[in-house]
Amino acid sequence: MILITGATGRIGRRVVERLVEADQPLRVLVRDEEKAKHLLPAGIDVFAGNLADYGLVQSAVDGTQSVMLLSPVDPKQVELQGNVVNAAMATSHPYIVKISGLDTAADSYVDCGRWHAETEQQIQSSGLRHTFLRPLFFMQNLAFLLDSARSKGIIRAGVGDSKIAMVDADDIAEVTTKLLMDKNMLMDQEVTLTTAESVTYHQVASVFTQVLARKVRYEQQSLEEVRQALLTSNQPEWHINILLQFNRAFLEGKGDAANTAVEDILGRPATTLLQYLQREVEQSGGDQSSNPFPS
Repeated sequence: MILITGATGRIGRRVVERLVEADQPLRVLVRDEEKAKHLLPAGIDVFAGNLADYGLVQSAVDGTQSVMLLSPVDPKQVELQGNVVNAAMATSHPYIVKISGLDTAADSYVDCGRWHAETEQQIQSSGLRHTFLRPLFFMQNLAFLLDSARSKGIIRAGVGDSKIAMVDADDIAEVTTKLLMDKNMLMDQEVTLTTAESVTYHQVASVFTQVLARKVRYEQQSLEEVRQALLTSNQPEWHINILLQFNRAFLEGKGDAANTAVEDILGRPATTLLQYLQREVEQSGGDQSSNPFPS
């Protein structure tokens, strides 16, 4: 039995679809049961509730052999994900694939990077078998730029000329699915997931130009301009601060860490930026958001 937390999110729902296709025994832990019914295939064992409910979490984890640990960024993230780790220790000791992210480190100034590191340390200290996946930047984060690129020929961001190693959420999901089904593949390892080449936003604009068949250029924003734009987005202050921390981290080069891990694991090249944007345009932007770095 495999448990997926965060099953209705970007990664979770893609993993669920692949596990169903592979005919794997599966259960999901979600906050919104109706949303799960709408987004996920029928016939899945659904546990509905909050990760703060330890009794529910323990019931969901009990009897599983593998768990994908992922939840939305939250100031209580360490406590919430910690409930899953504690439940794993108290029940069937499943293998855990944890999805972390940018600048996962105990001394990170990126708040969620520090939170991810705390949970990774808890898992390591517990002795549970695990793999930590660290995507730095979802290509899907570019979807909210599509309307501006198409209508105005402009994309804006606060990352300067920094190179960023991006990755398609579908590739993350495929890697995660493979690990959940083959627990020995990357046992007790930490893996940064990216394409094989880092890109600047000038290059992103060039690819938009290619897929939209119109000139698109990149306009750099200051971090203050980014902050002012985020203040109109109705996001909580703690989340706005994290988004600004992401921008700072990219400006400092923390996103320039391209590697071949995706290709090595899947036996095929990672999805390129061109392939992703072509697909996004054809699908009319199913993952669009007003948030430049959604959690």
